[in-house]
Amino acid sequence: MILDRGICRVYRKTNKATAGSKPIWDETLIHTSYYGELSFETAPSHPTEFREEINTAARVRILQNRSIANHDRVALEPFGAESAPDATLKFEVTRAYHGRDEDSGEEITDLTLEVVKP
Repeated sequence: MILDRGICRVYRKTNKATAGSKPIWDETLIHTSYYGELSFETAPSHPTEFREEINTAARVRILQNRSIANHDRVALEPFGAESAPDATLKFEVTRAYHGRDEDSGEEITDLTLEVVKP
């Protein structure tokens, strides 16, 4: 798969507060890669008491980084976004698959993403 849609930056959410203080969240850049978009489908939501609800907004493929995990943050900057400064999209990782591309054998990470609520 060709990673030609834009640049993906992955951030880890870290607590910068001292012990016992209210959390002060900060994001630390852990990975930068080109990305390609993957197909996905949505399913109707049927909330139940003990089920975690996930609303998939995007799926992307990047070069492999096995340290990426659930709840990391992702900023996708599509190519051509220089003319539109608010075009960067922000997401949270709900699933990370680390494997190989079937066509090229390249090591990849597929990310399932959910929109971050401001």
